[in-house]
Amino acid sequence: MDDSSNKEMKLRVLEISQISPPPTSPITESSLPLTYFDLPLLLRAPPELLMFFTIPNININHFMGSLLPQIKLSLSLTLQFFHPLAGNLIWSHQSNQPIIRYSHGDSVSLTVAETNADFNHLSGHLARDPEQVQKLVPQLDNSSSKSPGSVPVFAAQITLFPGLGISLGTTHLHCVSDGRTSAMFLKSWALISRFGDISLVLQSKWLLPMFDRSVIKDVDNKFHRLYLKELVKFIRSKSLSEQDCNSWLLLSLNLKSPPDQVMVTFELTRTDLDSLKRLVSSKSGQSPSRFELACAYIWVCLAKSKTSVGGVGDVGGDEISSISFAADYRARLAPPVPSTYFGNCVIGVRASAKRSDVVGENGIVVALEGIMKEVRELGASVVRNSEARIARLITNGPHRFDVIAGSPQFRFYDVDFGWGRPKKVEFVTVARTGAILFADSRNGGGDGGIEISLARGKEEMDAFGAAFVGGLNDLRNGFRSSL
Repeated sequence: MDDSSNKEMKLRVLEISQISPPPTSPITESSLPLTYFDLPLLLRAPPELLMFFTIPNININHFMGSLLPQIKLSLSLTLQFFHPLAGNLIWSHQSNQPIIRYSHGDSVSLTVAETNADFNHLSGHLARDPEQVQKLVPQLDNSSSKSPGSVPVFAAQITLFPGLGISLGTTHLHCVSDGRTSAMFLKSWALISRFGDISLVLQSKWLLPMFDRSVIKDVDNKFHRLYLKELVKFIRSKSLSEQDCNSWLLLSLNLKSPPDQVMVTFELTRTDLDSLKRLVSSKSGQSPSRFELACAYIWVCLAKSKTSVGGVGDVGGDEISSISFAADYRARLAPPVPSTYFGNCVIGVRASAKRSDVVGENGIVVALEGIMKEVRELGASVVRNSEARIARLITNGPHRFDVIAGSPQFRFYDVDFGWGRPKKVEFVTVARTGAILFADSRNGGGDGGIEISLARGKEEMDAFGAAFVGGLNDLRNGFRSSL
């Protein structure tokens, strides 16, 4: 890190507002049950999204007098389409399951702050301090909830970097929505903010959420009952009551980042991905997608970095290396679920192979074949045959894990609130969960590049960076030995 990044970061909270849907909103009450896609994510750390926007010469007067009212109004107008985000998670004695309940007057907490932090450093690719970045995203606070047993599901924070720009951070309970739903909400909010016209969202059917839970088919409510049973068992094993959402959600809300971590963003350009594709095609005849290629390359780099840090050289024997990723199931269920479905509709998938093979001469091919095999087998059968995974998903509870999260298909860099495209999109949650975040490239303009962000201890990050950069250098120079 440079010297400017080491100065003490100060954050001054200017105000905390409660933003509700407009009084004229047609929705005044709603209860949204959680499906078997949502329930396992109750105990996962809340996704924390952070966007940096360059606004040259912005000052406190412009920020408070012009930009902030724009944000507040557009958020209110957007919430009339995404009203569950203004609601609360509740598991009352009258209900036999957790639900997202919205009542007229419910609101979203919006924190407004100012900081002296280094805008250009925090919005860059080089090593950042996760503790600094985490101050720019809001915490879910139940102080505004109407019921002691309820928890707000969404919060936002906007932070001024005087003279340079702003950051916009959001946090939500993972059981409420997946990445596709979050992207839909942010793009709707940005469109209304930019043009001040809700008709643009109404005309863009792909930005209007669909709340009908009946599209998630579950014969005899089988999977829902199994997941709910395991969830209750886990909560009670902690001497907690399922009705006390505040207490058991702290298990995930308080998941801390390990000390001495750094966050770094790497990039696979479209040229890099094309070169990787030519390499694997020449070796195996496979024609993978860019997501599959990126997953395979990251898997190889992770395996090499752990081998290097472990000090064991080229691992032999049958030690297993794995990579996990989330698969969107909307189009894979029978019948398919609309792309605008509001909620979670993803299944975790894991590919495994001998570590010695993944770090070996043809490691990229081994990794890719393992990933493509899992992708080919995706379908409704994975859901039907998932009973053995239910207890593990629930009772593992909050923990850190290596998994590919996000997707370049969400196109977060296309989000424009009227201040231009983001300078940087960050998923702060990676510091607490250990996940590896995939996003579209800010430099590519949608050309197919992928940004990869992760947080690790310095030694492991150095090893990962060496594997990542070394492999690409060899590829560019025509050497294939490291892949």
